[in-house]
Amino acid sequence: MDKVSKEIYEWIEHVITPRDELGAMCICPFAKQAKVSISHTTLSDITPKEGVDVAIFVVNDDISFDALIDARNELNRKYKEYIFLEDHMNDPSYINGVQSNFGKANLILCQKRDELLRARNTLGKTEYYEYWSKEMYRSIVHG
Repeated sequence: MDKVSKEIYEWIEHVITPRDELGAMCICPFAKQAKVSISHTTLSDITPKEGVDVAIFVVNDDISFDALIDARNELNRKYKEYIFLEDHMNDPSYINGVQSNFGKANLILCQKRDELLRARNTLGKTEYYEYWSKEMYRSIVHG
């Protein structure tokens, strides 16, 4: 396993660890049981992966935050049954003071739309989003 993939698995451990700052919840409550794939690729070669809950694409392109957002938007337009989320290494994100992004490489994450929306709906019935800033909620949920 390459260094970045190993670090991504360590980051997944970080996002599934319950935090006092998040009301004893973790950054991503559904990540613990998720089947994950990690691929190193260019933006132009990203396509959804079947048989996994979350496909994580390590973007090899040297790309700005705005260009990564544009690529995410294009992928979301092209593949309507999926939701793509960006994670730019130079744009740290925090939930109530806890860093939530990977921060060591640029990533695109891909999940099936219906499953992600179902998970968001479930979390919306808890206090989970109360720890998020309005900006982060708007960025992630309304992207």
